[in-house]
Amino acid sequence: MKPLKKNDLIVIVSPAGSVKKEQIQSTLDLIESKGWRYEIGKNAFNQYFFGYNYAGAPQERLEDLQWAVNHPEAKAVWFSRGGYGGVQIVDFLKLAKFKINPKWLIGYSDNTVFHQHFNRRGYPTLHATVCKLLPQGQSKTTFSTIFDVLEGKKLKYSLKTHRFNQKGKAEGLLTGGNLSILYSLSGSRSLDSFKNKILFIEDWYENFYHVDRMLIGMERAGYFKDIQGLIVGGFTKMDMKAENPNYETPFDEEAYQVINERFKPYDIPKIFSFPSGHIFDTRAMITGGTVRIEVKENEAVFENWV
Repeated sequence: MKPLKKNDLIVIVSPAGSVKKEQIQSTLDLIESKGWRYEIGKNAFNQYFFGYNYAGAPQERLEDLQWAVNHPEAKAVWFSRGGYGGVQIVDFLKLAKFKINPKWLIGYSDNTVFHQHFNRRGYPTLHATVCKLLPQGQSKTTFSTIFDVLEGKKLKYSLKTHRFNQKGKAEGLLTGGNLSILYSLSGSRSLDSFKNKILFIEDWYENFYHVDRMLIGMERAGYFKDIQGLIVGGFTKMDMKAENPNYETPFDEEAYQVINERFKPYDIPKIFSFPSGHIFDTRAMITGGTVRIEVKENEAVFENWV
């Protein structure tokens, strides 16, 4: 993908949960402040209830997404929010025009469906915040790191150490995203291979035992066998609020103990408390791009580029 220039176009679509324009207005303002233009899919603010509040019926959401990936002018597709719904439409998406004119896909959470689907086919995507902010807002670096990637810059983060980190160096393609979504894609034609790659996981609003169940399930299916490194991001609002003193913390220590236990057999570099996920400071990551990690005694270094 080429770096964005002044007046370049970003399109906004809602492939999953419902959203209102006022919930994404601050992000639209940021796009304009960078000198870029935006265009919003015609169905982006639709409402459709079918056991969940979707941004339109599946066909409406698919129509917008297909319009976005086909768009001849757009340089990026920024998802308005996550939630649930991407898996309902991903198999009907046609990529012939996208292959001629590829563009960035930007989002996280449920949008892991699209990251994995496109990464598996050789296209890097941008794992970063959606347009709708979290209730507590988002840090300035949440957006500045997105803009760095869109402007063609390499990502480099120097991170504090964590007690579960494992020292070492690794380089390879970055894969992963939301753990619940990865687990739900197991065995499908949308899940990217983890072989010889560096895996990133994050999640929220999950029970500790379900984190364990998901990891064991994927391990038993052989998904972790050949990974070269592990990056663990935000695990927050986990289990029962009344019973979890770490409920509001971005990196839940009990969830981390579960994850650490499951990955103990893997002698690979590991980074815990990586700033990405459903948390205030969530840094951009290029999934499907090259990543180099070096985990030291008092620091972990993350470098990521296309």
